[in-house]
Formats: sequence, C-alpha cells, structure tokens
Amino acid sequence: MTNVIPFVAGADVADPAATARTMASVVADLLCVVAGIREIGERVRPLPYDAREIDNTIQALLEAISAIEHATEVLTQQGERTPF
Repeated sequence: MTNVIPFVAGADVADPAATARTMASVVADLLCVVAGIREIGERVRPLPYDAREIDNTIQALLEAISAIEHATEVLTQQGERTPF
C-alpha cells in the first residue's frame, strides 16, 4: 500500500460556485474523518495490549489528525473563508 496519490489537475475554476461547494464538501468530510479518528482513539485505550503499543497507536492516530487538520488549513487558506 502506498500513501502517494498522483496529482491530476482537473479543477474547473470557471465555475466558482461549484468550486466553493466542492471545497466545502471536502472540508466537511475531513472534519468527519477527524471525529471518527478521535472516536477510534478512545476505543483503543481499554484494549488489553502493552501500554507502549497503545501509546504508539494513539500517537499515530493523533498524527493522522494533525495531517488532516493541515490539509483543511491548506484547502481553506489557513482557515480563512475564500471568496470565489
């Protein structure tokens, strides 16, 4: 499995309203993913594994959340609403 996604330019900036709707949809989906990862982290805590393994798993989940939050900031230009 790879975490590299080929970049394909295909955004049609000729329709600013469609671009804004798509971006809002992507950001909303990312926020749902973050909520899901946080919920998974809470379910990991009581598992009967070595504390170090639990800590490593939770740390990996927190890093995933950070990456998603960064992606959201990029899409929203650091959290600013972008007029289209």
